[in-house]
Amino acid sequence: MHTKLLFSIVALFSVFAVSGSFAQESQLIRFGLITDVHWSDRIDDLKVISMNAVPRYRTGGLAKTETFALAMNKANVKFIAELGDFTDDPMNTSLDFDKKRSAVLGFAQEIEAKLALFSGPRYHVLGNHDTDFMSKEDTATKLKNGTVSGPEGSYYYSFNSAGVHFVILDAEYTSKGSPYSGIPNSPGSGYSWEDSNIPSAELEWLKNDLSADKAPVIIFCHQPLNPLEQVDPLYDFHNTVRDADAVRSILEKSGRVLVVFTGHYHDGGYQQINGIHYVTLQANVAYGNDVSYHNQYSIVEVEAENQHYRILVSGHGLQKDYILERDLAK
Repeated sequence: MHTKLLFSIVALFSVFAVSGSFAQESQLIRFGLITDVHWSDRIDDLKVISMNAVPRYRTGGLAKTETFALAMNKANVKFIAELGDFTDDPMNTSLDFDKKRSAVLGFAQEIEAKLALFSGPRYHVLGNHDTDFMSKEDTATKLKNGTVSGPEGSYYYSFNSAGVHFVILDAEYTSKGSPYSGIPNSPGSGYSWEDSNIPSAELEWLKNDLSADKAPVIIFCHQPLNPLEQVDPLYDFHNTVRDADAVRSILEKSGRVLVVFTGHYHDGGYQQINGIHYVTLQANVAYGNDVSYHNQYSIVEVEAENQHYRILVSGHGLQKDYILERDLAK
C-alpha cells in the first residue's frame, strides 16, 4: 500500500469513525498551511530519501515553497500560513556574527519571496530557528503578516476571516520571559529550544482576545501545546511549550476552540484533549527534496452545520490527512 495512503487511513481511524452527518454542509473557509521549511545554504543531512523525519533536506526548500504557493493560488484558498522554522543557520559556522546575521536575513528574504507568489494574505508563526542570529524585530522586516501585527517585538496576534477567529501564538520566550534573540548579550540570547514559553502578558492578551467575540477559534503555534508523549513514545516532552497546561486551560475555558495547529516536531502527531483537537503537522524539510512526493503541506477546510464543525485536513506529500469534528455550545 502507498505509504501516504496508509498514513491517511491510520490518521482517520485514530481520530473518529466518519459519521457522514453533514447532509447540507456549509464551508466557511479554506486555507493552506506549511511548516518547518528550514531554508538556508546548508546541505542536506542525507543523500538518500528517508522515512525518518529527523534528517533535513534543506536544498529543496525554495522549490517546494514556490510549488506550495502556486498550488494554493490554484486551490483558491483564503490565506496561507507557515508555522515557524522558516529559516535555519548558515553552513559556515566560522563566520563572525555580523556575517551570520546578514546571511540569515538573506535566507528570510529569499524564502519569503517564494511564499509571496501566493496572491492572497500570508501569515507567519515564529519558530525557534527563526531568531538564531536575528532578533524578532529583524525577522519582522523580512516576513509579512497580512495586515495585522501584535505588540512591538512580538509575534502574537489574531484576525478574523470568513466567520472564524484565528489566533497566532508566540512561544519564543525563555522561562524568564525574555524574547528569543540571536543578538549577543541581549536578554534572550543563548536561548534553548527546550525552554519555550508563553509569558504572562501574552496569556493575559489571549484571555482577552478569546473573550472579544463568539466566533469559532483556530490556534496556530510553532511548538506543540499538548503532551504528545502520551500517545507517541518517541516524542521528547521538551518539544512542548513549558506552560502549555496554562495555555490549554485558557483555550478550554473559552469553549470556542476547534483545533490547534503546530509544527516543530518533524514527525507530526495528533491528540484530542477535552474536546480540542491538537494537530502537529509534518515538517516540509523532511523525507526528501521531491517537490511533489516530499512536499509536506496541507489544505484545511472548515465546515459548519449549526454549532457542529468539521475540519478537513488534506495533506500533500507525506503529510497525513485528518477529519476532525467538534460541537460548540450555542
